[in-house]
Amino acid sequence: MNPAAHPPTNAALWDRLRATFARVIAAIGAPAAIALLSLSSRNTRLTILRQLFMLESLVRKLLFAELATRLTVSAERGPRLIHIRLRPGLAIVNPPRQHAPRHPRTLDIAHPETWSAPFALAIPRDPRFLRKRNAPRIRDLWGPNPRPIEPAPRAPRHQRAAPFRIARRFEALRRVLNDPAPHIRRLAIAQRALKRSPNVVSQYALMAPRRYGYDPVDIRLPIDITCAALTARTKLCDTS
Repeated sequence: MNPAAHPPTNAALWDRLRATFARVIAAIGAPAAIALLSLSSRNTRLTILRQLFMLESLVRKLLFAELATRLTVSAERGPRLIHIRLRPGLAIVNPPRQHAPRHPRTLDIAHPETWSAPFALAIPRDPRFLRKRNAPRIRDLWGPNPRPIEPAPRAPRHQRAAPFRIARRFEALRRVLNDPAPHIRRLAIAQRALKRSPNVVSQYALMAPRRYGYDPVDIRLPIDITCAALTARTKLCDTS
C-alpha cells in the first residue's frame, strides 16, 4: 500500500493561487486594462466574472485556513504579561486624534496601485441576529406608542462604471496575494465576534460562488484549498 500523501502546506497553496491569478490576468488583462473594457458582450462579462468569483472564493478560504493555523500557534505560546512601571501620580492619557478633512483623490486609471480597493471578506450574517429596528419592543398598552425612529436616508453614492468595479476587485485580489497578513488580522478580529456562531464559521468555510471559474493548469487547487478550509473549520469550532 502506498502511504497517503501529506496535504499541501498553506505556503504552497498561496504560491499555486498566485500562479493561477497570473494566468487569469494574462488571459483577460491587467486591472488597468479591465477598467477600459466596454463589456457589452454578455459572454465576455460572464467569463471575467467567473474567474473573479473563483479567485475571491479561494482567497477567502485560504485566509480562513491561515487564521486557524495562527490561532493555534498563539494558543500554544500562552499569555504574555508586560509590566509597565509608572511613577506615583503619573497617568498616561492618549491625546485625541486630529482627523484632517479628506479630499477626493483624482482617479488614475493607468496606476491601479493608487486606487481605493479594499478586499471584501464577505462574512455571512448570523440568521439568529436581529437588527435593533427589527427587535421586539415592550410597549405601554395605555400610553402613546410612538413609532420607532427610522434610520436616516443614506446620501446617494456615486457608482462608477461596471468595468472599473470589476477591475478594482482584481486589484484588491492582487494586494491580498502580495501580502495576506493584514487581511488575516482583519479576519481574526471578525472571528472573535463569531465565536458564539459556529454555524457562521461553517458557512464561511463552505460557501462558494454561484458562478465558478476554471483553471485547466491546476484543477486540484480548489479541492486542496477547500480541504484546508474544512480542516480549519474543525479547529475553530472545537470547544474542547
